[in-house]
Amino acid sequence: MARRDGHSRSHASSGHNWQRSRGQRSGGGHSSGQNSILHTFDDEFSFISPCLKYSLFFFNLIFWLVGGTLIGLGGWSFLEEYDHTFLKVQNILDIILHISVALMTVGAIIFSMSFAGCLGALRENLFLLKLYSLLLLLLFVGEVILSTVAFVFPNSFSYYLKESLSKDPIIKYRDDTNLQNLIDVIQTEFKCCGISDKGYKDWSRNIYFECNQTNPSPERCAVPFSCCRNSKNFDSGLINIMCGYNVQNISSVVEVNKYIFTRGCIEAITEIIERNMNLVAAVCLGSALVQLLAMFLARSLQGQILAQRARWM
Repeated sequence: MARRDGHSRSHASSGHNWQRSRGQRSGGGHSSGQNSILHTFDDEFSFISPCLKYSLFFFNLIFWLVGGTLIGLGGWSFLEEYDHTFLKVQNILDIILHISVALMTVGAIIFSMSFAGCLGALRENLFLLKLYSLLLLLLFVGEVILSTVAFVFPNSFSYYLKESLSKDPIIKYRDDTNLQNLIDVIQTEFKCCGISDKGYKDWSRNIYFECNQTNPSPERCAVPFSCCRNSKNFDSGLINIMCGYNVQNISSVVEVNKYIFTRGCIEAITEIIERNMNLVAAVCLGSALVQLLAMFLARSLQGQILAQRARWM
């Protein structure tokens, strides 16, 4: 009987030991599964935010397309008048005043900057993102300096614009079709004539409109039709290109003012800007905020890329 009880206790003890061992193995397997899941989660985690990455990409994609469009328009315009304009681009002012070249220049700047931003964001390329941030910073600083100079020295800035712009555009009016169309649009829309404070007298600098007895041009002492108050014939609706003929020979400015606009376009544009200063300030502020936002996104993405690389080391 005693031997039977001892055998029973021994059997029960071995059963408990087997269950405990099984439980330990089961618990060990569960712990191993948790570690595997955590390890997989760690491998898939990334510091780089897809939202930030693709926001910067699509933001720059828009400007990249705009830049490409400007290059295309400028190139097409330049090729249309290639024979007449190729050798006339000699200095920076020629680039600014030559519409097709100006379009290509601005387009190339926008295209290059936005391309660096697009590719840098998409490929997570630190070099391109740093280049993009640097170019944006230089552009922003340049705008701030130019705005500060114009605000602190308004008279000097205005004088420089009048003196520099009243020469080449007037002289090249008949030589560059794009420039001619631009001047005509400006004079018509802003109701002005000429560029500087001399107003319509600026046109005497052009060899066709120069008002002296030795000028053989049939347009001697005239101004472009876009200076006229009423350039269209009311009956036919056609433009009267001779409406500004001989006005420079009229001695009384009051009398001249009956036929053409007499003030310069710099003065007219400045007056409109001063009347709409709130709108101008809002546009400038909006442009600055867009550039600052782009710089912030680029710098944030750079930080996330560096954090991700440090994690892999």
